[in-house]
Amino acid sequence: MKEILEGAAVIAAMSLYLIPSIEADARGHHDAFAITLVNVLLGWTVVGWFAARAWAHSRREERLLRAPKRIQRAAGRVTSQKIVQHAQWRAAMEARSMVGQRDVKRCYS
Repeated sequence: MKEILEGAAVIAAMSLYLIPSIEADARGHHDAFAITLVNVLLGWTVVGWFAARAWAHSRREERLLRAPKRIQRAAGRVTSQKIVQHAQWRAAMEARSMVGQRDVKRCYS
């Protein structure tokens, strides 16, 4: 019985020690391996453990990954607005030219 409790205590201690690594992997962090290295090699210093935990919780890379999509959407909006404006301008110009053609036809009829 004592051996089972000791084994459970070791597993619990390892799980607590590796929480930053587990969280980084569960979140799909792109630096999960580096976080695991920091956690394993420097986690015993407590400062290293908290640094690995903070790094595992960082979301900086997600903001950077979303930036190109935002830029692309903005460019798409501007492009579609320009296309609509051009179509409206062209329709207005064609309407003006049609009015001019009607006037010319009336004069020669």
